[in-house]
Amino acid sequence: MKIFSRVALLAVAGSLVSTQARAQTATDVLARASTRYATIRTLQADFRQTIVNPMLGGPEVATGVLFLEPPDRFAMRFTDPAGDRIVADGTWLWLFNPSTVSDQVIKTPIPEAGPATPNLFAQFVDDPLSRYEVEYMGPDNIDGIAVERVHLIPLSDEIPFREATIYVDVSGGMLRALQVIEESGQSRHMVFENFRRNQPIAAHELQFTPPSGVRVITPGR
Repeated sequence: MKIFSRVALLAVAGSLVSTQARAQTATDVLARASTRYATIRTLQADFRQTIVNPMLGGPEVATGVLFLEPPDRFAMRFTDPAGDRIVADGTWLWLFNPSTVSDQVIKTPIPEAGPATPNLFAQFVDDPLSRYEVEYMGPDNIDGIAVERVHLIPLSDEIPFREATIYVDVSGGMLRALQVIEESGQSRHMVFENFRRNQPIAAHELQFTPPSGVRVITPGR
């Protein structure tokens, strides 16, 4: 029994060390991502999005261009389906999806930061330890680029998803991909490429004017 107890204690101690090491590594990866994010004045990147809804069957794939001007301006212009847009102009979040509903746009007020921010990068790499329980998931590869994976579990019910995994560039600390599991079980996977950092963004990309004849709906009003 004494031998067994020593072996058990060693196993428990090893497990604790491993858990602490994984948490520390996750912290290091997130610190690198946060440091890189802090250097971004503007960002443009191409994206691929794949949504899998277990209730609807096959994946839904979309592509487009992402625009970011921290802290509160963010946009996604879809090239497929063409015409769909998401725009956070600093005051309002506009959701326009003519591919599914052509005659309306949803307009909601947005905060500058925090769990409800539509800024995908800020949501995951701006002070993430205050919002998530984190775990290092090991190395991976995104389109030939070495990355490290960190698993995130929200600490607040205000965060609108169940869990997420982010993929951070080993060499530069850029967020290269993310996967989010929503409360419904729907999975959203996004990959970012062709980064253009700190270059001018055309003003119209971070603004939205509803097309003529389109209804503007503000929930709760």
